[in-house]
Amino acid sequence: MKNTICILLLCLSVAVNQQAMAQTKTNTEDSAKKAKIEELKKLRRDLFIQKLELTETETEKFFPIYDEYQLKLKEARKAFKKKWKDKKPEDLTEDEANLFLADAIALRKTEVDLFSTYSEKLKTAIPVKKIVILPRVEKEVQHELIKKAGGKGPGGKNPGKKGKPGGPGGPPPHHGPPPPDDEIEP
Repeated sequence: MKNTICILLLCLSVAVNQQAMAQTKTNTEDSAKKAKIEELKKLRRDLFIQKLELTETETEKFFPIYDEYQLKLKEARKAFKKKWKDKKPEDLTEDEANLFLADAIALRKTEVDLFSTYSEKLKTAIPVKKIVILPRVEKEVQHELIKKAGGKGPGGKNPGKKGKPGGPGGPPPHHGPPPPDDEIEP
């Protein structure tokens, strides 16, 4: 009887210890992930400041407007993705394809409208010349963030590898709007 109780207590102790270790590992992984995200957010900010050559005053005005713009873009792209996430373009019926195309065009119009609206708002924060180069700077910043985050681009692709669209190492075939730029939230 004593041996049975000792064995049960030992098993219970081992189970509790494993659970505590698993919880500690999860907390450590979460903390590391949060730290990496914060590091990438800081790098993103620093890269924009450097590449756009923002002054301190411009920096203070630029980021609230730009981050709001990025959030609106993300919401529009997320809504499109959510609606069409379970559909492959090649599997669409003709009616679904027409609806997909209409939604893709509407998304592009929304993106252009947002760019127009927020370009006007950005004029109050930075010179127009810096707004003009902003799309190029966005691509450069995104590329550097992807490299820093682990070298994988949207969909787990390695942006440094070249290949045929849809082929190994190449970009995915284009079937509508571009993938969202929401790896890192503003």
